[in-house]
Amino acid sequence: MYILGINDTHDSSACLIKDGKIVMALAEERITRTKNISSLPTNSIKHILNTFNLNGEDLDIVAVATKEAHHLNLLNIPADFTTQDWRKFHEEYYVPIIYDNKKIKIRDVFPKYKPSVKLGYSSKKIRFISNLECTALDHKKLYELRKNSIAKLLKINESKIKFFDHHKCHALYGYYCNPKKLRNKKVIIVTADSGGDRVYNSVSTIENGKYNLILNDRSNIIGQIYQTATILLGMNPTRHPYKVMGLAPYASEYQKKHAREVFLDSLKLKKLKFIKNKNMKDHYHYFKERLKDIRFDGIAGGVQDFVEIRLVEWFKNLSKELKSENFVFSGGVANNVKANKVLIEQKFVKSLFIPPGPGDESLSIGACYAAIMEIYGTKFASKYIAPSKTAYWGDEINKRELKKFKSNKIIKNYFKLKKDINLQHTARALANGHIVFFFYGKMEFGQRALGHRSILSDPSKIEQVQKINDSIKKRDFWMPFTPSILSEDYNKYVINKKKISSDFMTVCFDSTPLGKKHFKAAIHPYDYTIRPQRVSKLTCAKYYQLLRQFKKLTGIGGLLNTSLNIHDKPIIHKPTDILKEILKDDLNKVKYLYVEDTLYEKK
Repeated sequence: MYILGINDTHDSSACLIKDGKIVMALAEERITRTKNISSLPTNSIKHILNTFNLNGEDLDIVAVATKEAHHLNLLNIPADFTTQDWRKFHEEYYVPIIYDNKKIKIRDVFPKYKPSVKLGYSSKKIRFISNLECTALDHKKLYELRKNSIAKLLKINESKIKFFDHHKCHALYGYYCNPKKLRNKKVIIVTADSGGDRVYNSVSTIENGKYNLILNDRSNIIGQIYQTATILLGMNPTRHPYKVMGLAPYASEYQKKHAREVFLDSLKLKKLKFIKNKNMKDHYHYFKERLKDIRFDGIAGGVQDFVEIRLVEWFKNLSKELKSENFVFSGGVANNVKANKVLIEQKFVKSLFIPPGPGDESLSIGACYAAIMEIYGTKFASKYIAPSKTAYWGDEINKRELKKFKSNKIIKNYFKLKKDINLQHTARALANGHIVFFFYGKMEFGQRALGHRSILSDPSKIEQVQKINDSIKKRDFWMPFTPSILSEDYNKYVINKKKISSDFMTVCFDSTPLGKKHFKAAIHPYDYTIRPQRVSKLTCAKYYQLLRQFKKLTGIGGLLNTSLNIHDKPIIHKPTDILKEILKDDLNKVKYLYVEDTLYEKK
């Protein structure tokens, strides 16, 4: 059975499930090279079908996440809006409407807006309106447009296309990615994000083949509050919340205390539901007024404390009410690895699983799982859907692309080639303090590089942080890098007493004294927390081999690993993207490239 999954809102993606197993999943941004792109993932769909020589008629079901999409989402607003645009959106649109009762249309505030790139849906057929302006008829027309466009693209009857609830897709993606050994136990599945299908959170359980929806409402606005804090700190709410998380540990108790109180006062918890402060008519103006005299690091530290405190309270109440210590957490808020760390440390949590790419990029996979479960039942789905031990769901480099890369003028004129199948030369370059661009095998899915599209370096050399930041990544100085660690050396570096899954860099922990020494360039420089990728021979043999070779030379069981891309660009899809986006303007950015089985050394 073939099921094509589609997420057509922000971070759009497509995936193909064959007989219960993910055979390919692609984020549209990787192909279009536009970060966070919205709309129908036409390129990803075509790429997947072409790869497996399929057409629409071969598909049993087309599963689409999110029943009621937003017009602005499908017009690529999350990708196109700058920090200044988001501020303008709030100050000149929402604030006058909410506080001054003015009748304003978003087109009045952004009269010249049009999508910056060609989208999968025709932008001429989608009205430029916000949810405040949207009528029931507008929603119906948008739903029909989505359905018609998908049917036309795939040349299929619309009856094959099924739409599924946003948060149910988040929940089932997280649950079915979880190791199979937990499928015979009661698991609490929690989702939280900034909104989908008019809902901000959900709670469900699966036990003995039964799915139960416990909660599905708009009360948990933690995600929206965190995004508001990101805007107030001068950063983009769709791209930079992780920067706030990285900045937060630097705040002293003195600086963050008042901000924390402001955030905690805005949202409280009563049993399983959140209660919003009655004075909070909107988020932006409310927090802007109350935080105007607080320093930037205090705001970052305060909002991070708020998230951790409220999530712990919520999960504790859920554990007590639903009588389980096993959790799955999915949705955008689950990207907050520091909050995940605090949750793991609680006595009432026995297991917590965060899937790879828990944000909206994975909704396409969740939609497939929802289709299987709703059509065939939970018992069938639990046996049929294969848990995945890796997230290498993308495509491999093909011969044509490899030939194109090798014949490029930059490669021919400036690099010499050396076959390095056993990775000894690559490990030697890393041990000598060089940075290596590593491109191999199937592309990772999600926002984290897992060794197949990575920039690698010696994690013990702190000077590498500035070198990578200044010449390649352009990251903020306070942002930490992360390590990939050999499975047999994992416990030497990471304090993970509950043996929480950390294969996907979705959780962080405290580091051991040896971890602080060997990974000083790949942990948070202030609080020494570590967001590791545990690498085993079974999950990624080639990358494991490189780590082993590096250990032989240095005695260090891991590498600094950051995604192969530059700031505000998606992770590299094809090796030629390295030349176009990273090396085109400055060949001094790197001396070594490893592509497939060859080490390219700059002459």
